[in-house]
Amino acid sequence: MRHKKVSRRFSRTSSHRIAMMRNLAASLIEHEIIKTTVEKAKELRRFLEPLITKSKSDNLHSRRVVLSKLDSKEAVKKLFNDLGPRFVDVNGGYLRIIKAGFRAGDKADVCYIELTKRVEVSETTDEVLDPLEQKEEKVEDASKITQSKVTAEKPAAKEEAPKKPAAKKPAAKEEAPKKPEAKKPAAKKPAAKKPAAKEEAPKKPAAKKPAAKKDKPKENWWSRFFK
Repeated sequence: MRHKKVSRRFSRTSSHRIAMMRNLAASLIEHEIIKTTVEKAKELRRFLEPLITKSKSDNLHSRRVVLSKLDSKEAVKKLFNDLGPRFVDVNGGYLRIIKAGFRAGDKADVCYIELTKRVEVSETTDEVLDPLEQKEEKVEDASKITQSKVTAEKPAAKEEAPKKPAAKKPAAKEEAPKKPEAKKPAAKKPAAKKPAAKEEAPKKPAAKKPAAKKDKPKENWWSRFFK
């Protein structure tokens, strides 16, 4: 029986399970929303929410504790510089799970897990946009100045001299029609000598067949008894 065994095993060893949670937490901190199974998302919420609470107090001890859990300097940096100040007034409930049906391969429950406070592109303040706009204006002014300098430095194009008409080539002389050459009579080939017909050997006289004997009249069967 599994009394007092709350954690999920995921059919993995402890080291594999810890590495999986670290990777999921680092991805969620970086992208602020990820897609995974429901069981992994629930376990990730138990793993990451205490770290976000720890990041509200930015000091060396808190950073070292969180770094030992996440093992990613970039994730720890964003957690303390961005997410901690964002959730200062929030007491828990930093993550939200939204179910998204079933996976095509094995029909596992799939969901999106995201931060409850996400920074959208449209939520950027004017203070962030002003320096960017100033930089863009400076770049445009500099490009205009450089273009004006380039146009001033370019000398006026020299007028092209009128091209002389190309001298016409003399027409090729028409060749006189060639006279057809007289055909030489073809040399007759000597007729091949036919081999002399062989003398026919004298035919032997056919052997005379002996004259056929006259057939005797057949004797009656009763005649033998009357001789």
